[in-house]
Amino acid sequence: MNYSEIINSALKEFSQGKKEQAYKKLKKIFNKNKDDDLLRFNLAVIEQSLGLNNEAKRNYKHLVKINNNYKAMNNLYLLYIKENNYLDALDVINQAIKAKNITDIIIKDKAYVLYNLKRYDDSINICENYLNDKSDVDVSNILGLNYFGKGNFQKSEEIFQKGLKKYKNNPFILNSLGRLYHENRDSNKAERYLLKAYQLKKDSYEIINNLAGFYREEGKYHKSIDLYLMALKLNNKNPAIINNLAKAYFDIGKLDLAEKYCLSALNLNKHDGNIQKILSLIYLRQHKFKDAWYYFDGRLNLSDFIEKNSSINNIRKKLLDKNYLKKDLKILVLREQGVGDEILYGTMYEDLLENCNDVTIECDKRLKKIFCNSFPNYKNSFIENGAVSFNKNLLKKYDVAIYAGSLGKFFRKKIQDFRNKSYLYAERKLIEKTKKKFSSLNGKFNIGISWKSFQNRYSKEKSLILDDFINILSNQKCNYINLQYGDVYEEIKIFNEKYNKNVITFEDLDIFNNFDDLASYLINLDLFISVSNSTAHLAGALGVKTLLIRPENHAVFHYWNQPDNKTPWYSSIRFLSKSEILNDTNLINKYLIS
Repeated sequence: MNYSEIINSALKEFSQGKKEQAYKKLKKIFNKNKDDDLLRFNLAVIEQSLGLNNEAKRNYKHLVKINNNYKAMNNLYLLYIKENNYLDALDVINQAIKAKNITDIIIKDKAYVLYNLKRYDDSINICENYLNDKSDVDVSNILGLNYFGKGNFQKSEEIFQKGLKKYKNNPFILNSLGRLYHENRDSNKAERYLLKAYQLKKDSYEIINNLAGFYREEGKYHKSIDLYLMALKLNNKNPAIINNLAKAYFDIGKLDLAEKYCLSALNLNKHDGNIQKILSLIYLRQHKFKDAWYYFDGRLNLSDFIEKNSSINNIRKKLLDKNYLKKDLKILVLREQGVGDEILYGTMYEDLLENCNDVTIECDKRLKKIFCNSFPNYKNSFIENGAVSFNKNLLKKYDVAIYAGSLGKFFRKKIQDFRNKSYLYAERKLIEKTKKKFSSLNGKFNIGISWKSFQNRYSKEKSLILDDFINILSNQKCNYINLQYGDVYEEIKIFNEKYNKNVITFEDLDIFNNFDDLASYLINLDLFISVSNSTAHLAGALGVKTLLIRPENHAVFHYWNQPDNKTPWYSSIRFLSKSEILNDTNLINKYLIS
């Protein structure tokens, strides 16, 4: 049998389903005939079908480099898309366009890739130009997804609904509408559209993945896991799906499985910040702090982190990338995304200030005064957020920059490194002033309450309604003081009238903006009961006895996600479940005397 006959025989075996056998034959021939581009291409196709993606990519890239092979380009960028590697996909697409390999499919795929890279305006421009000339359901869907990504939900919904009328029961538009309603926390509509999409297209791993994500955030973790496993059968090399499965196992406490799948995802995409972040959370939950901090900086590459930390592009080149700190470095510390995280990671400021000679710490202007009061020997180290990081001339004077959360790799390497004490101190004059206010409240125990979280993806899962506190607020030995920021006055009024209660609001206290006054109120409490929000962090940092109502598993942050009912970050905080708040009528007495 000659050379051509052997190749044809192997390809025939492949078409008959004998893929492994065909691959071995072709590989053997290829090793002796590496200049045969057609053979290399056929080998790459077989490798791709066998899930040997790295081998397939290597051969496709060779063909692209040698002769701009159009088919190799197409298969290569489609492989990158399937792996969620959109940057490399875009590079190959642009290369194909530059080589005049311009087709409708490539233009559509470029719009899709740009959408996934969050280059929404560029993608919208391609979609609108395309739709000016022809009608296309995929492009219409990508256009709607771009407006969804930009946060223009009304425009996005209009595009999807218009598309649904034009392209009856299109599963991908139904899927997009389900995602839109899920983001807007309309669970009934989200489930209806996602299920309809799934019924119409049961072989779409994207649709199954989105349905699984919906059930995960509804707390239906086992249902979610079943769907992720189903999606993996359809695309077993997709790092995003594998990582999502890791998240779901993490939610139900199966940490070994969570780690296994997360490492598998990381092996496929070593630079994915989402995967690195989840792996760090797994290790933080296990108190394997060295391993956790190693991956924790993956968050710095996530789009939501970049969006909330707008100075990151200015300071990225100065970010400290070593695992040690030199005492004589001039260091700029940047605050984390929210006030709560800023207070949390502020527990490590004392370690930093004591170990390094020249430290400047940017902070939210609402926290500057209390930080200065709490670190009197270092009060000149604290400046308002952006004072240096947005000033390129001042920034030049610093050797390195570091985000506050990244201090953990230096100062929280083991559980014994956590300082078992409060670190923030309210002003003495303010404490006395508030104490006088409380003295007029009839000598009962003073219980502060906070029941909502705002401006967060998981605000709904973290928040309660005031009615949920009815059992707690029935204890006659206590005064109940509103320490909830936001517009809750009408809710309190209705609650007080409905149950004949008196939740007390101090009108002159600006809970959201005046953290110094708020600290003085917290210090004067006998007990504080709160959901996860910035006020809970402030209470923990002040050493106030606090009961924190832990959120649903998928919405809980690493500092609350602990193996027992306490956190090493704040020694005065104990965790409760929502069911305890709803059902334990003796809760107040139990914790007031503990």
